[in-house]
Amino acid sequence: MIKQKGVTLIEMLIAVAIIGVLTALAYPSYQDHVLKGHRTQAMGDLIKIQLALEETYTQNSAYDFTIVSGGSCSFCDTDNERYTLAVTQQDPGYLITAKKKPLQNNDECKDLSLDQTSKGLPEGCW
Repeated sequence: MIKQKGVTLIEMLIAVAIIGVLTALAYPSYQDHVLKGHRTQAMGDLIKIQLALEETYTQNSAYDFTIVSGGSCSFCDTDNERYTLAVTQQDPGYLITAKKKPLQNNDECKDLSLDQTSKGLPEGCW
């Protein structure tokens, strides 16, 4: 009798099918974690912008709304392909927003915002 060495085609197909099923189950969860990670980074940047605004107010008795220009800021880490950052002057204070871009559309949370009272919207996402 001759001993066979190696893997049969059936065994290889079973291994590929198992890998495919595991991938199909894990990929959506991975995508959710990526979206949540980018959302968390944008929330962190909103807080950084708020701290910078309050620092300029403490030093100059006025807010410096030029911290954010062109949808981003120099010290922010948010991916520009996922969120656009903006600061708008309100009476009284300001509103900092992070608007979603198409790569972030599958995120369960809408556009993020933070005002001078540290109230973040939408409520469930903060």
